[in-house]
Order: sequence, then C-alpha cells, then structure tokens
Amino acid sequence: MMRMAVCMKQVPGDIGKSLSADGRIRRDASSSMMNPADVFSLETALMLKDQHTGQIDIFTMGTEAARTILKEGAALGADGLFLISDRDFAGADTYATAFVLAAALKKTAAYDLIFCGRRTLDGETGQVPIQMAEMLGIPVVTNVVSLEKKENTIICGRLLEDGEEVVEVKLPALISVLEGIEGIDHPRLPSVFGMRNAAKRPVILLDRETLGLKKEEVGSAGSYTEVKRSYFPEWQRKCGHCSLEEGTEWLWSKVKQVKGGDAE
Repeated sequence: MMRMAVCMKQVPGDIGKSLSADGRIRRDASSSMMNPADVFSLETALMLKDQHTGQIDIFTMGTEAARTILKEGAALGADGLFLISDRDFAGADTYATAFVLAAALKKTAAYDLIFCGRRTLDGETGQVPIQMAEMLGIPVVTNVVSLEKKENTIICGRLLEDGEEVVEVKLPALISVLEGIEGIDHPRLPSVFGMRNAAKRPVILLDRETLGLKKEEVGSAGSYTEVKRSYFPEWQRKCGHCSLEEGTEWLWSKVKQVKGGDAE
C-alpha cells in the first residue's frame, strides 16, 4: 500500500481584503481558500489512490483557520489531517517554511510520494517543493503534467519552456504538480458520505515543540529573506484618438527608442 502526503496551503481569495496595514497577509480572513494549484496535487494523489490503493495524509502550515482546507481534503477522500501551527512559525520565508514542513513529514511517516502544487497564489515562487526535497534527501520532479506509477518508480512528464521531457525516478520522491495535469479534466466534488466522514475525522496539531525544533530555526528568526513592503502600484489607463498616419509614426518612434535608433 502506497503512503502519500500532500502539502497544501490556505491562501487569500481576495488579496485586497486580506492585506493588513503593515503589508502582511491576514491568514484568518474569511475570503481564504485552498490554493488552486494544491487542488490538482491532491486530485493527483487521489487518482493514484484509486488506481493502486493507499493512504493520503494532508499537511498544511498556518493558523487555526487552515483547518478548513484540511476538512475539505478529507471530504474528497484524504485520510490523515495535520495542522502545522505555532506562533513561532510566523513570518517564515520559503526556506523556513520548507524546513518546518520537512520536519513534519519526517516526524509523521515514511512517505513513498509527496505532492505539492507548483506554486502558491500568494507567493508565486515555486521554491518550497524543491527546498523540501533537498532537506528530505529525495529526488524532486517539477512542473509535472502527467505521471504513471510502476513498481518502485514513477514516470513523469514535465513541462519545459521549449517542450516536454519524460523522467523516471525511484521512490520515495517529491512531485510538484502543474495545474491541468493530464487525466484530470476537473477536480472531483465531495460526496455526502465524504462530508460526513470529514466531520468525524480528527485534525492532529503539530507545533514547534512537537516537532522538536528550536525558536531560532523557524519563522522570521529562521528565514533568510524578509518582506519589507507589500503594496498595490498606482496606475491609470488613458484612451486617445489619432489618425492611422499619426499612430504609425508614434509606434515607430517607440521602436526606435528600444532599438537605439537603428530600426529600419
């Protein structure tokens, strides 16, 4: 039986309503939702569970409000629910986040496959899956658009800037899933039985002491980068009218500026 883990994140549904006065994202905002890319990583794990049988544990790092997405995952068919939460984890950058997630995975079980979404809506870095794999000492395949499990390996198709490549890695491994992965036309919806089951399923809390981590290793203290300011740029759109000849002359003037006057 395969043991799988899915790392998920609760993100703001409306960043404008979730940004505090000091530029930090409020994680307890009522508009929060499951990160869209993580929906596909969970669906990929559920698809493999249907094909090969297995157990799926979901991990999320956040505030108490993040319990919501764990219950949503359980309603879809996930088994173990783990909330990684501690005030000392606040202000973590991608490195500190990956460090805590890796510690939680090590503490819980020996997983054959770990799934992540390729990026989070609020950060857009795509760094955490790669950092986690390095900390866990396992191979990682990013931008995965198709996969097939065989015996002790997983064959993945991954999207590149100039095409697609196929790689085969031994288990255990970490997979970073791309939205719209092959075989998933639309993520499944929870059944009535699933929702009832989710209501009964316990959420296991993992805090800093439970994971055996030091204060200086986590949160802002354990981070290598810091967000100085978050803001919405001010801009406005203007519309004007000109003749075709005037528009052509203006366009060529801009081209010449870019090319240093050498445009022909």
